Amino acid sequence: MESLIILIVLFLIGWFLWSAVRSKEIACKIGMRHCERLNIQFLDHTVERVQLRLTRDHRKNPCWYRTYQFEFATSGEHRYQGLIEMYGHHFKSITLDPYPDSTLGEEHERYITG
Repeated sequence: MESLIILIVLFLIGWFLWSAVRSKEIACKIGMRHCERLNIQFLDHTVERVQLRLTRDHRKNPCWYRTYQFEFATSGEHRYQGLIEMYGHHFKSITLDPYPDSTLGEEHERYITG
């Protein structure tokens, strides 16, 4: 009985780690594609998890809510922050710090929901 409990705990830890890695890969791809569409540079080719909590998705099922932070630049001069929100492995939204847009000539904030 004790070995069965240990196996279940090890399985759950492995599943959680796999889920975390998969979610981070998805968030990184989303950030890269979003920056590419806006013609800005996705810096360091990585995201960093800044928040993790257990919550419910839109169908009221329990899932992990994760927030990832990344950096981007319009030129090589200044770094700006972006946030990606995910429910499980599903994209929720992406928010970018205000940054100078050469097409508009002013700073603005962009917010996209999935």
